[in-house]
Formats: sequence, C-alpha cells, structure tokens
Amino acid sequence: MTSSQTSLPFPTQPWEAAKERFLEGLSAADKKRFQDATLENLFYGASAAQKKHAKGSKSWAMQEKITSLADGIEDYGKALDVYSNAYGLILCPIWGSIRVVLHIAQEAGRFQEKLVDMFARIGDALPQFRVYQDLFRNHERLLGALSAAYLDILQFCVRAKEFFVRTRKTPMCMGVWKHFRQEFDDYMVAFRRHQKLVEREARLAHMIEAAKSREIELANRALQERNAKISRRHKLLSSLPPVDYQSKHTRLLRLRQPGTNTWIRSHPTFNSWLGYPTSDCLCCYGIPGSGKSVLAASIVEDLEAQCTEKTSIVCYYYCDYADASSLESACLIGSLIKQILVQLPLDTFDEKFCRSLEGKIPAATLSESLACLSRLLNDFSQVFVVLDGLDELSREAQIASLEIVQHLLRSSKPRINVYVSSRTEELLIKETLEARKSIDLSTVQVGDDIAIFVEAAIDSGILEHNPVSRKAEMKQEIIQALVKGANGM
Repeated sequence: MTSSQTSLPFPTQPWEAAKERFLEGLSAADKKRFQDATLENLFYGASAAQKKHAKGSKSWAMQEKITSLADGIEDYGKALDVYSNAYGLILCPIWGSIRVVLHIAQEAGRFQEKLVDMFARIGDALPQFRVYQDLFRNHERLLGALSAAYLDILQFCVRAKEFFVRTRKTPMCMGVWKHFRQEFDDYMVAFRRHQKLVEREARLAHMIEAAKSREIELANRALQERNAKISRRHKLLSSLPPVDYQSKHTRLLRLRQPGTNTWIRSHPTFNSWLGYPTSDCLCCYGIPGSGKSVLAASIVEDLEAQCTEKTSIVCYYYCDYADASSLESACLIGSLIKQILVQLPLDTFDEKFCRSLEGKIPAATLSESLACLSRLLNDFSQVFVVLDGLDELSREAQIASLEIVQHLLRSSKPRINVYVSSRTEELLIKETLEARKSIDLSTVQVGDDIAIFVEAAIDSGILEHNPVSRKAEMKQEIIQALVKGANGM
C-alpha cells in the first residue's frame, strides 16, 4: 500500500485563501453544510429518506447535469488519496463550496438552474483527471497544472456565493444576472487556459514517459544481450579441459622465498628475449629440484605486472606429474585457449564471434586447435606464453607440445614470447629448440637463492635452540655448508 505523504506537491496557499474567503460571512448552518459536503449530498441530506425523496425530483435532474464536473472532482480526489492532508485542504472546499452555493441559489429563488448549467459547462471544460492519472504519480508538474484548473472551481464558487448572498438582501433583476454571467464567461476563459496548460504538461509527461520507456526497453535489451554473451562465453569455457591452472600458479608462488629469483630480471639473455622485436623463445634448463617451476611462476608474476595494456596477455601452463590430466597436450592448448577467452572483453562474445568458433572448441585435431589459438591471439599485440615442465610429458605429448611452441614462434603478428623450462637431460626438447636462447640454472645462481632461503629459515627460529647458530661467523658457515650440500637443488 502506498504510504501517505504529508505535503502536496503544489502551492497550497491559494487554496487556503480561497477557502477562508468562501467561509467569510456564512451562517453557522451554511458552514455546517460546507464541512459535511460530499459527492452524495450536494443537493440533499445524507439520510436514506431524503435520498429516496430526491430521486426523480428537480434536484436530481440538476445533479445529473453536473455529472461530468462531479466525476472529474471525484477522480481528482482519488488521485490525491496518497497525500494525508488532501481531503481537508482540497476536496472538502470543492464539495462544500458547490453545495453551499447551490443551497444559497435555491434560497434566492431564481437562477439555480442557470447556475447548474454554469457548473455543467465548467465540468465540460475542466480536464478530466482520469485521462492523466497514469502520468500523475511521476509528474508533479502535471498535478500542479491540474490543481490550478480545479482551484478555478473554488474561486468561481467564492464569487457565486458573494453574488447570491447579496440577492438575499436585494431583489435580483436580469441586468444583475447578466453582469454575473459576463464574469462567468471570464472564468471560463481561465478554465480553458488552465486546460491548455494541463494538455501541454500532459504532452511533455507523455514524451518523458516515452523516453523512459525507450530507455527501459534499451536497458532490458542490453541486459538480455549481456546475459546471452555470458551464456555463450560460459558454454565455450565449459567445453574446454578443466585444468585448474590458477591454483597451481598460486601454490608455486607461495613456495617462493621473498628475495629469490630476482637475478633473472637482470640476466642479459632474459632481457634480450624480453625485448626481442619478433617472436622468440627462451629455454631454461636445470636439474630436478633446482626451482624451475617456482622460477617460472615468478616470471609470470613479473610479466603480468608489466603487461598493463589490454592488448597484452600472459598465458601459462604447468605440467605436473602429480596431476595426470595436466600431462596431455590437449589440456595444454585447451588451457591456453581458456586463458585467452577469460581475458577477452564480454562484448567480444556476440553471435558472429561464437559462430566462428563452432566445432573448433573443443577441436578434434591439434591443427584445428592451433588455428583456433591463432584466431584468438590476433586480438592482441604482445603475447607471453610460459610453459613449465615439458619434460614431465610423455614423448608423444612432448612432440605435440613442441609443435605448439613452433607454431607460436612462426607468428609475425602478434609478437609472441615463449618461455619453456625443462630438465637438462631431456634431449628431444633441447634438440628441437637448440637454436633458441637458453639459460642453464647454474649452481651459482641457484646457490644464491638457496642461501637466502637458509638464512631466512635460521632467522625464523628453526635453529634457535642451537647456541652455535647465534654467532654471526658460525651462521655464515652453516649457510655455506648447506648451500654446498644442496648442490643446486
């Protein structure tokens, strides 16, 4: 239910002034008629007997003549029901003034029917609120224009009351009535002026509503299109292998000791690969346990920090012997495609784009997958692909993965930088990528990182119960011994 409001959205002072002026000089009985007035008792009292007697009478016929006026006022009142003070300030004065004026005219003995005819003309001229009620609640200017028109009724009643009160004391002649009728004609001009104002505000309100409807329609259409694109994207992503590449990446980053792997940023071979003007590959070889995977995750993190442009993208994949599904070449290329799709703007997934990928995601053959991958990468200018642990794959999967690498390196646009890590002794990978840039994880490079790790472990309290570790010289000797014993692992 609509909550009541405490104030009307248009000036109320003219209503209050007109009401006071109308009540001025009225007898106690007329004031009582004013206060008790409703639609039902304009011409008679409220009792059932009076109503029965009135029906079919001259009064009843006169009431029928002003049905248009009464209906308009009633509809106006219903529309104002949301305002708590509307009846006492607006409706009561309208009903009351009409009732009292009709009663005074009846007592005057003449011209009551002519007065009813005037009210009928007012009813025909006044804008019927029912036509505009759908617009009213959202357009207070329209309500203000309507209220000005209905205020004319009260102001006319004020003048009519003053006219008929005088005739109680002085016999009325036709000349006096003609003068009053001329005044009424002036009031009709005001009624029609206000009617035009209402119509103008209504047209404006209709235009506003039409614009709002159009905005709502466009917004709904945009929402439907957005939901359709989300659905298309979800369908594509759900059809790809479910390798959780992000969790693996996060787990490897947690294993990284702060301060380690920073040497790679200043390595001349790494920087040469990073700034090479065409597609290029950098291979990183090391013995098992030398930290190749954590280094790869560190490189991914650094590259993502550098690639702030929407036209740049970093994709990665970690081959993990503990996760059998990650050792399939189809999962590798499917994961790369998924990462690209995730980073594409939602607007990309229109019907045309998704139709172009039908039957290609997932693809039946490696060549089809490679064609799809190239198609998606065309939207970027700089691409980084980090592939870790290719040595974990079977020979067949290695061949397929190396074919993926070679395909990426043949790209002239976009420029694609591929990083591959593998164990040193994996001959197929080393021979295939022999002509490419490479870094060997030497004992010196890995040793520095191991020293950082050992020192952090000592400082964290692992050896706090050994008093020897508290001496600086002994601490360094322990670090050196552990680094040497690790042998690059």
